[in-house]
Amino acid sequence: MRYILLVILACVVGYVVFLLGDIQPGNYVKIYAGAYLWEMSFIQFLLLVFCLFLAWQLLFWLVKTAWRAPKSFTGWRTKRAHKKADAALGAGYLSLIKGDWKRAEKSLIAKTGASRVPYINYLAAAQAAQEQGRMAKRDEYLNAAFKAAPKERLAIGLTKARLHQSAGQYAQAAATLQDIVDVGHGNAQFTAMLMQTHQQLGNWDKAVALLPVARKQHALPDEVLGAILNDAHTAALISAADKDIAWKALPKAQRKRIANVVLYANSLIKRGDAADAEKLIRVTLKSDWSDELVHLYGEIPADKPAKLRRVVEGWLMGRPENAELNLAAGQLALREKELELAKEYLQKAVQIAQLPKAYSLLGEVYEAGNESGKALQLYRAGMTSMARTTDAEMIAEATAPADGELLLAQDIKPSV
Repeated sequence: MRYILLVILACVVGYVVFLLGDIQPGNYVKIYAGAYLWEMSFIQFLLLVFCLFLAWQLLFWLVKTAWRAPKSFTGWRTKRAHKKADAALGAGYLSLIKGDWKRAEKSLIAKTGASRVPYINYLAAAQAAQEQGRMAKRDEYLNAAFKAAPKERLAIGLTKARLHQSAGQYAQAAATLQDIVDVGHGNAQFTAMLMQTHQQLGNWDKAVALLPVARKQHALPDEVLGAILNDAHTAALISAADKDIAWKALPKAQRKRIANVVLYANSLIKRGDAADAEKLIRVTLKSDWSDELVHLYGEIPADKPAKLRRVVEGWLMGRPENAELNLAAGQLALREKELELAKEYLQKAVQIAQLPKAYSLLGEVYEAGNESGKALQLYRAGMTSMARTTDAEMIAEATAPADGELLLAQDIKPSV
């Protein structure tokens, strides 16, 4: 309507301009309204029309502004509330990153009513609550997040499962992931978390069943997927009642893995099949060297330890500075009652790597030679070395990365 009036006005103005050339100073306009008569010059009439038009425009603007005032005020208040909510969300996340859990929780839930994404506030607040050990509050926030955004089941479910995982609640994490399988089956993060949860629960069959999907989705790095497959085969070997059947059922590549060879060789030794264990270790070491297998080789209870010692001495020719080889040779020599030879190898093992067992066996050598004082010193040194080794293992375990991530660290070597 406004534009129509403007067009009409433009036409009138154009027509008037067209007639201006014919207007004489004496021309005037008469306006009759009932018994009233207004008479004015034509120029005055034009000014009156223009002023009336301006007055009409002003009146129109005032009415429109008054009509829209409540809505505009509401919009301003809403915008202001959103701005405060965004600021609270940002402050909460910043506190969350800093590890200030209490302040983070307080900021995150302060303006949830005005937040445009309240479920994000609740999810972050759930993490802050869990970090404080407030599990009931965590669950309350998770439920509030779902009520605030029921269509975001996947995001909320993944966050909930992740929180359960970090709290060591693996069964609850698995249950949560199963609840959202209908919306998560095509999501790489869902697949990765489900695999890891099955791994943590020892459900190896289910974890392996997800491998094709995980590879297709690139849910986890190939090395992590390979590690999960390896762990599954190792777990199957550990839990098998008949180790021979389980060993033969392993794929060829798995029978070459050192961890599996160690497990099977140990089972052979425990049931008295020392010869089979010796052959398995010897054949494996030809293609894949392992200090762990060398260590186990030195513990094989053979009837003729001299034969095994000569095998170890053959390996020592290529690796004279290998501590485990010297330990194995010394252990086998001690079993033969070759005390001087055992002392030579064990002293070399201690010199190279301060192995706790080398100290202990060397103590036995001195004790057999009636040197109890030196034997006692070596036993104590072995205990000290073992304590240091245990501390190093605890540090390594505490700093070990998750999900297959590798860290480089300096070797921790005890001093002599």
